[in-house]
Amino acid sequence: MKKLLLLSALLITFNSFGQTNDKEKALEIHNLERASLELNGLEWSNKLERDAQKYADFLAKKEKFRHSNELDVLNQGENLFKLEGDFNIKYYMTEASISWLSEKNDYVYAKIGNHKNIFSKVGHYTQMIWHNTTKIGIAYSKSKLGNVYVVARYYPSGNWDGEYPY
Repeated sequence: MKKLLLLSALLITFNSFGQTNDKEKALEIHNLERASLELNGLEWSNKLERDAQKYADFLAKKEKFRHSNELDVLNQGENLFKLEGDFNIKYYMTEASISWLSEKNDYVYAKIGNHKNIFSKVGHYTQMIWHNTTKIGIAYSKSKLGNVYVVARYYPSGNWDGEYPY
């Protein structure tokens, strides 16, 4: 019930945003959840946004949906989201962030790796709330087929085996 109330509060908050943009809404989703866990908020990074845009463009051009091979070198975490076919969504980054946040419903507080079978269902969420992460950048790209690829980059990366998210 508490989880449902939080999501309802988020939706009411987003409806009151008015003319704020997709980037601000997506950042607010992350930071509201982090605040609910008494974690520091994330700061928007133009560099991470550029890195996310470059990779979103690559995914859209290739019509591929897979994580980047450069993440370890860059010390960046990454969340991906894809919209296919007909959809009536105005804010792609916001929709992706809401999707990642919804994984909280399957999350059980534990060290990463203790519940491998669950991690595939909550890995986006745990990256959103990773305690050492301080910066975020999100971008999207549309493919020729009309698919939308959303990429979020986080610095420093999270989801380390054997560690708690917070």
